[in-house]
Amino acid sequence: MRPFDGLFPQYQLLSWLPDETFFSLVSRHHFLWGHTTPAKTSELIFGRLRAGTHHDFPNSLQAFIDRVGEAAGDVQTIAREHTLLRYYQAFLGANAVDDVVSSMAGPDVSHLKLRLGILTSRFRSNHPLKACPSCMAQDAQTYGWAYWHLRHQYPGVWVCASHRVPLLQSSLKATGVQRFQWLLPNGGELQPVPMDDAHSFDALMSLATLVQDIVSQGAEQPLVVARLHEVYRHELQRRSWITPAGQLRGAEIAGAYLQYAELLRGVPEFSGLPKDAVEASTQLSRLLRPPRSGTHPLRHLMLIHWLFGTTTKFKEACEHTFKGVDVPTLESPSGSPMEEGDPRRDLLSRLIREEGQSVRRAAREVGIDTQTAMVWAGSMGLHLSRRPKKLSPTVRAQAVRQLRLGVDKADVAAAAGVSVETVTRVLLGEPGLHAAWSTARESKVRARARAAWLIQLEVNGALGLKWMREMAPGAYAWLYRNDRAWLNTHKPASISLSSRLRMSPVDWSARDLDLSAQVRETALRLMTEEGLRRIRFWQLYQAIPELKAKMNSLDALPMTRQAIELAMKATPPASDSFI
Repeated sequence: MRPFDGLFPQYQLLSWLPDETFFSLVSRHHFLWGHTTPAKTSELIFGRLRAGTHHDFPNSLQAFIDRVGEAAGDVQTIAREHTLLRYYQAFLGANAVDDVVSSMAGPDVSHLKLRLGILTSRFRSNHPLKACPSCMAQDAQTYGWAYWHLRHQYPGVWVCASHRVPLLQSSLKATGVQRFQWLLPNGGELQPVPMDDAHSFDALMSLATLVQDIVSQGAEQPLVVARLHEVYRHELQRRSWITPAGQLRGAEIAGAYLQYAELLRGVPEFSGLPKDAVEASTQLSRLLRPPRSGTHPLRHLMLIHWLFGTTTKFKEACEHTFKGVDVPTLESPSGSPMEEGDPRRDLLSRLIREEGQSVRRAAREVGIDTQTAMVWAGSMGLHLSRRPKKLSPTVRAQAVRQLRLGVDKADVAAAAGVSVETVTRVLLGEPGLHAAWSTARESKVRARARAAWLIQLEVNGALGLKWMREMAPGAYAWLYRNDRAWLNTHKPASISLSSRLRMSPVDWSARDLDLSAQVRETALRLMTEEGLRRIRFWQLYQAIPELKAKMNSLDALPMTRQAIELAMKATPPASDSFI
C-alpha cells in the first residue's frame, strides 16, 4: 500500500480533457476543491507549498504520482503528452528527452530552459498562456470547463487551427504576476495579440497548422536535426539559390526570408526575427550548415514553413533528399520495436546477460529509454531481476559507500535495484550518514558553482558583474549565500557604462526610444481607459513583457527609466506629466 493511498478519498479526482495540459488539470482541481490559496492545492497534491506551478515545464511530477496514483498516467506519459516537452521532444534525442523527464519528475527545474537553449534563443522563454475564445465557449458547453489546450501553447502558434481565429494571451504567469497561482482561461484576463493585416493572419494560420502537424508526428518519429540542413540546401538548389559551384546566393536568400519575416514580426514572440538583410543572412547561415550546437525548434519550424509551406511537402523533400541514403530522415520512435538486425539489441543482451547490468543502466549505455530496453529484453527471453523488498548486507554496504560520496538518492536506488524510499531509510538510519552525505553534496554543489562562475569570469568578465549574474544566476546566488568570501575574490573589474555600450552590439539608443514610448503609451492607457489612480512597476511590465527582461539594464536606457519613474509618480488627471 502506498503511503498516500488514503489521502484523497473525500476528493473528486478529475480525468483528462482532450488536449489538456498538466497545469490545466491541476488548476481544475484547485477550483473544484475551492481552496482559497494556491499553496493549499500545491501542498495537498505535491506535498510542497509551491511545487508544480510552472505552466510549461512543471516539477514534482513523481510526487504527484506518489500522492494521487497513476489514474492520470505515469511520469513519462504526463511529461511527454501534457507539457511543452511534447513540442520540444521532436527536436531532441532520446537521452535528452529522458533528462528533461527526470528533471520534471524531481523538485527542481530551475536550469532546464537553459539546458534546452530556450533562454539564449532570442525568442521569448516565458511561454505565455494562450486560449481560443471559440474553444473556451465550446469547452464550457461540452465539458463544463474552459481549459488550457496544449496545442495552443506551442511556440509559433497564435491562431486556433480548428476555428481559424486569433488566440488570446494571458497577462499572468508568464510575466511573473501570480506565477505561483493556479489559473484557467478567463476572458477578462486575456488580451488580443497584434496582427498587422490579412496576410499576416494567413501566414500565422498556415504556420500554426504546420507546427501542430510536425509536433504531432515528431512525438512518434523525432526529426534528425543534424541532417535538416541537407533538406534546406536541396530546396535552395531547386530554387536556383545555389550556384553551380555550390555557393549560396546570399543576397537573394536573405531578401526572400526577410519578406517572409515581415509577415510575422508584428507578434511579440517573433521580435527576434531578422530586421535587415545582414541579420537574415546571419540567422540563416546557422541553419544551412551542420549544427554545432542546439537551436530553438521555432527557427527550424519557420524555415520549414518558409521553404515548404506544408508538412506534406516537407516530408516529400526529406524523402527525396535522403533517397538511396542508408540513414533514415526520422529516428525510430522511442519504445517501438526495432528490426531484428539492429546491433543495439546484441549490445543490450550482452550488457544484461554477460555483465549483469541493470536494464536501466544498460539502456543508458546503449542509447535507448528504459521502457524500450525492457521490451527488447523480453522479446530476447532475458530474465529481468525485480527489485527486492529490502537490501542485502553487501548491497547495503555499497549503497552506504555511495551515499558517503554524495551520490544522489535516485542514482543509489537505481544501482541497488530498490526504491528511493528504501535508500532514504538507510540514509536516516545509519549514524552520521546523513551529515556525511549532506557535506559531500554541498562540496559537489560548491565545485559546480565555482566552475560555472570561473567560466563566466573567463568568457564574460569583460562585460561586468551584472552581465555575469544574468548568465549564471544560479551559480551566483549559491556562491553569494554560501561562499561569499571566495566570490568576492573572483569578481571582474568594474567597467564604465560607456565602455559597456561601446562593446555591446545592441543599438541601445533605438531600444531606449522604443521602450520609453511603450511605457508612456501604456501608462496613459492604464489611467485613462482602465481607471488606475496609481501605477505600479509590475503593471507596466505585465503589459510590456520586454520591459521585465531589461530591469537590470535600465542604466543603459535612461529615457525608459525616466518614463517609468514619471508614470509611477503620476496621478489623474495629470496624465500629461508623463507623456
